[in-house]
This record gives sequence, structure tokens and C-alpha cells, in this order.
Amino acid sequence: MKKVYFLSGMPRSGNTLLGSLINQNEEITMTGSSIVCSILYNLSLLKEEMTFKNFPDHKSLDNIYSNVFNNYYKDWKAKYIIDRGPWGTPGNLKLLKEIIKKPKFIILYRPILEVLASFIKIEKPENIEERCDNYMGINKHKNGMVHRYLWSIDNILKNKEDHVIIHYKNLINDPINEIKKIYRFLDISFKDVKLKNFNQFYANNLMYNDSVLGVELHKIRTDKVEQIKLNVEEILPINVIKKYSNLDIL
Repeated sequence: MKKVYFLSGMPRSGNTLLGSLINQNEEITMTGSSIVCSILYNLSLLKEEMTFKNFPDHKSLDNIYSNVFNNYYKDWKAKYIIDRGPWGTPGNLKLLKEIIKKPKFIILYRPILEVLASFIKIEKPENIEERCDNYMGINKHKNGMVHRYLWSIDNILKNKEDHVIIHYKNLINDPINEIKKIYRFLDISFKDVKLKNFNQFYANNLMYNDSVLGVELHKIRTDKVEQIKLNVEEILPINVIKKYSNLDIL
């Protein structure tokens, strides 16, 4: 039976790079953005349907629910799976702990303004402030991507769940040491990692299809590990900087 661990990383904080490096070890696979959170959530909603309430076969549905990870990752070759998703949000964490009582979380963190600036630099939207508000869940976008992962990380910390913290700047500057931290945390024997001429991210023989996003968010530099220069003040308007400069939790 595979062991499943969980990555809750801020977007644009090196998730794809980390996966490319860790997945060099055939015994471990870090996933792309996972749908397993959504699977558990949608299964839980079935108990609210009238059909289920009319014939409440909890045991049969729970059999499916409790075996989601085993079934989903059945054909993946790796012994260890690191599932990437906002697993720490209150709803997701509750659903997860009904299956895995003591989950282990890898937190990958980058300051919020750097995250937003990284998105804006790639996307080049016409209205920068509106786009940042969308990511942060302001106004009608209550479930913005950056907000969701920030919420996830914050809840993991507040609930004192078992976790290790990897900072983006440390991952870039000393990737071997940070990956060793993850191996120690998961109690897995470390295997050498190539830092030059490695592959683009792939998992279970699949790569991201960024054509559906309209912008390449998951293509990384593979000749070496190096931080792309990012001047937040030149990219983000002062209104955005003022609005989101005090929200970091790490």
C-alpha cells in the first residue's frame, strides 16, 4: 500500500521545480495540482442528496470514500505519493482526517507580494489590481487561488498539524539541503538529485497542459536552478502593495 503525504504550497513558490527534483527518485512522486480534494468533497456531498437520505447506505459509500487514495493512485509506480492541493483548509482537512488520522504536510512558502508579482509578470493583464484581487479572493472572487493556499497553510499551522516548512528562497539557493529536510520529515532515505540538465515536471508519465490556461505557468528552467529576478515595486501598483503587504503568515 502506498504512503500518501501532502504538499500545500503557495502558487508561484517553486512547486513545479520541487516536483521536478523530487520526482527524479522513482520511489517518490509529487503530483501536479491534484483533483483528489475535489473528489472527497463531491463524495461527501452525496450524503446531502435526497436519494441517499431516502436510502442511507453509509457503509457502502464510506467504502468508496476511505479507499479514494488507494484507488486513485493504484497504477502509479511510486511507493510514496506527495499530493499537491489546499489540504489544510478547514473543510479539506476535516475530510482528509476521516481517512488519514495524522497526515504529514509539506508547506512551500513565498511572500504574497512576490507570488502576485510573479503571476503578473507572466500574464501581463490589463487591470493588474483587479487580477491580484481575483487571486486574493476579494469581492466576488471569494475563493481566489492565492487566498485558498494561504488559508490552507494558516490552518495547518494553527491546528499544529505535522508539517515541515520550505521557503522558496531557500529552495532556490540550497535545493539539496531543503530536499533533504523533506526526506528526513517523511522518514525516507535520501537519493541524489540532479541540479543541472534535469527534466521538466512530469508525474505518472503526464505533463501539465498549460494550453488550457492560455499562459505557461509550469514551464521551468532545467539547465540549472536559479531564481528569476523579480522587482515587486516595478511590477505591482502601489495600491496592491499597500493592500496585501501585511498578510504574510511566515
